[in-house]
Amino acid sequence: RWLEFRRVLFRSQKEAERKEEFIQEKANLEQEVKELKEKQLGREELYAKLKEDSKIRWHRDEYKKLLKRFDEYYNKLEQKIADKEQQILELTKLLEVLN
Repeated sequence: RWLEFRRVLFRSQKEAERKEEFIQEKANLEQEVKELKEKQLGREELYAKLKEDSKIRWHRDEYKKLLKRFDEYYNKLEQKIADKEQQILELTKLLEVLN
C-alpha cells in the first residue's frame, strides 16, 4: 500500500511539473507573438513609401527588388505569428484537459 501511495504521489508530481512546463511554454509563445506583432505595426506606412519610391526612374529596379523582399519578409512574419498562435491554442486546450 505504501509503495502504491508513493507511485501515485510521484506521478502527480511529474504531472504538476509537466503542467508548469506547458504554462511556461505558453507564456513564452505569447511574448513572442506580441513581439512579432509589434514588428508588423509600421508595415503599411513603409510599404506605401517603398511603393512610391519604386516609381522613381533612377532607382526603380532596386526599389522593386526591395519591395519584393519586403513582401516576402512580412509574409513569413505573418505565417510565423499564425503558427505560434496555433501552438498557444493547442497548449491552452491541453492545459484545460489537465485541470
